[in-house]
Amino acid sequence: MSTPLDDIINLAEYLDQVPEPWARNVASGLNRFVSGETRDLAAALDLKQPRGKRGWRTVSLAEARNAAIREAVTKFFPALKRKQQADALAIALGRYEASAWRFDQRMEKCPYKVGDLNAALWLILTRVDHAVSAERIRKILVTR
Repeated sequence: MSTPLDDIINLAEYLDQVPEPWARNVASGLNRFVSGETRDLAAALDLKQPRGKRGWRTVSLAEARNAAIREAVTKFFPALKRKQQADALAIALGRYEASAWRFDQRMEKCPYKVGDLNAALWLILTRVDHAVSAERIRKILVTR
């Protein structure tokens, strides 16, 4: 039976054989960790959060939320102008957060049918757990 360290060594050896640059970068980081050059795996993989910057997980979740916002606006408010779209989504998010979200946030899977507005709102709030203002939604819609 292999240990977690054996698994990391095997992964690094495997990634060394993959011709993609990203694989070699990850293998190099894993090798730094395994060799003892650094005791911190996050530092070896360059996942450390620089001072004054948001962490990669936070950035990833915010990007997922922004994509869900853009998709919801396109699907549920296509005929409206950007400002109206942002206002309508902000109102819907605020209402949902104040009511059903209090119960839905505990659920592992979306309790609504795909294509339902509440399903889109659930997805947005599972990425970042607070309603977004209309002004912020407008900024999200403008930037891609």
